[in-house]
Amino acid sequence: MITYVDAVKVAIYAKLRSELESQYDGEQAGRLSAAVVNRLFASDRSPVHADLSATQIEKLAMDFLCNETDKDIHCSIVMSLRTLMTIETDAGNTEATDRITNAVQWIKTIRPLPPEAPNPKMMADLATLLQARYCE
Repeated sequence: MITYVDAVKVAIYAKLRSELESQYDGEQAGRLSAAVVNRLFASDRSPVHADLSATQIEKLAMDFLCNETDKDIHCSIVMSLRTLMTIETDAGNTEATDRITNAVQWIKTIRPLPPEAPNPKMMADLATLLQARYCE
């Protein structure tokens, strides 16, 4: 299922980048999009983004969640986080599980969480759908 999570990340990156290119030059839009995707998916902050403002990244991520009307995007982010939680829990990676828990709780303050648990078919369907919408 990690392949589906990666496909979802790529689709959200593509969507974000196309939105941010109206405000920033291409390189900056790409860097900001990658940093926001890292925030949304509870990834460690990349050293490549160390010069970007954490406040700006947080604001862009929050604006994206607040303003996004595609319910499949919200569902795919939460389902991806739940998938990552399962993987990291099985691996005993408490640092990652703490980051994921914090991300889910943060998202919950912005949008209601979908009640379903992730499963391979759902993740495959969401990844395929988002890839078709935003990456082609």
